[in-house]
Amino acid sequence: MSRALVISGGGSKGAFAVGVIKKLQAEYPGLEFDMFVGTSTGSLIVPLVAMNEMDLLEKLYTTQRTEDIVITNRLGDRVNDSSIFDAAPLEQLLIDNYTDQRYADLLATGKKLFLNTVCLQTGELVVFTTATDPAPAKHYEVKTLTDADHFRRAVMASASQPVFMKPVKVNKKLPGEVHPNYQFVDGGVREYAGIEMAIDNGATEIFTILLSSGAPDDDDSEMTKLFPILQRTIDIFTDDVGKNDLVIPQQFNEALEYIDAVKKKMKRAGVSADAIADYFHIRGRENPYEDKQPLKLYTIRPKSPLGGGPGGLTFDPVAMTGMLKKGETAVTDFIASLEPGDITWV
Repeated sequence: MSRALVISGGGSKGAFAVGVIKKLQAEYPGLEFDMFVGTSTGSLIVPLVAMNEMDLLEKLYTTQRTEDIVITNRLGDRVNDSSIFDAAPLEQLLIDNYTDQRYADLLATGKKLFLNTVCLQTGELVVFTTATDPAPAKHYEVKTLTDADHFRRAVMASASQPVFMKPVKVNKKLPGEVHPNYQFVDGGVREYAGIEMAIDNGATEIFTILLSSGAPDDDDSEMTKLFPILQRTIDIFTDDVGKNDLVIPQQFNEALEYIDAVKKKMKRAGVSADAIADYFHIRGRENPYEDKQPLKLYTIRPKSPLGGGPGGLTFDPVAMTGMLKKGETAVTDFIASLEPGDITWV
């Protein structure tokens, strides 16, 4: 069995994920993950979880203020620039905390890390990974990280919300790399929660932490200025992407369960095992469900919107500490909802 932790995007709302992980570790000290998938703020979180740097992670997600992450500007002052905000503070935070030594420690764990980004030039989802042997991908491109600087660039790109934060050149000028100037942005543009990467790389049990509640985040105030309209539009778009990310693995499981039920019915009708196998093999076509077992999917998310401003770009220590506590409470509710046979990690 291979277990994955997947964390979605959400900016300051990442404090909720930190609370979830902290509580899970307290309740189940033996719970271990083989691979980690992060999008946007999730890409900032998963490396430190993989290294068990929980004290540092909690500090980062309960002490930062907006000015520690981005320098805000008036929209009119940045019309001819590549972003509305200046994310230099976040870039410095990465340099200070995601050091060369920590990257070496990360590799030493043997854990596989997957960081979701989107290439502006191609529009494709590009996943940067520490895995030296990632599974072939049909719907996205995979690039193996080469060093600590490459890693920091990928994390920064994954966290860079387009328009608000400038795109990042992640590709290293290596032999065979023909596009060193390609620019990358937040993977949430295409993949809010990277469940597909976990499945492709052999995960059979997936814990997904979503930072959106799925409930309407109603705001009855009239929006009369460009900036809040833009922020709200991106929020709506991201929520829609997230819904699709959850539907696909659920449909995958439903298809596997249906195929299994059909095979059992054929067996009861007297069809031999060889004949059943032959029916499910079409010459010249790959069976995407062959030898696959239903996934164990666990999703933990807030019951109501967490706040944090549009795009999660408002960082307030008091509010984020509250989000962390909500994450801990969500785990208590999650545990209470489990059936006895659901727990496989104790």
